[in-house]
Amino acid sequence: AQAATWYRSQMGLYNFQRRFVPKILSGEKTHTIRAVRANPDRPGNVLHLYTGLRHKGAQLLMRVPCVKVEEIEIAPLYVKIDGIVLDYSEEEALARRDGFPNFADMMAFWEERLPFRGHIVHWTKELRK
Repeated sequence: AQAATWYRSQMGLYNFQRRFVPKILSGEKTHTIRAVRANPDRPGNVLHLYTGLRHKGAQLLMRVPCVKVEEIEIAPLYVKIDGIVLDYSEEEALARRDGFPNFADMMAFWEERLPFRGHIVHWTKELRK
């Protein structure tokens, strides 16, 4: 049982809305912003990226290595990564890497959840299904 608990703590399961699937598969979306987890992922862990998780027809998109985890704070007037406030171009780049067309669309997505503190979990497309 202890080994099973350890294994589960090393497995990052992430579910994504269908709208993000093409950008994940193409490699445009290279991270996810999530609330802090009891057992947060760390670089070197394998991330299992799904859509429709816990529903009939769930689809494994890919398994990828976690390469970096950063703290993020999203507020109405600023975004901080590891305590550093992003400038306009960094906000736009963050939004695109997260699968949004621009920063305004990303902030509309987060609007009802602000202020938010969590992690950005980064991956590369080295491993596949």
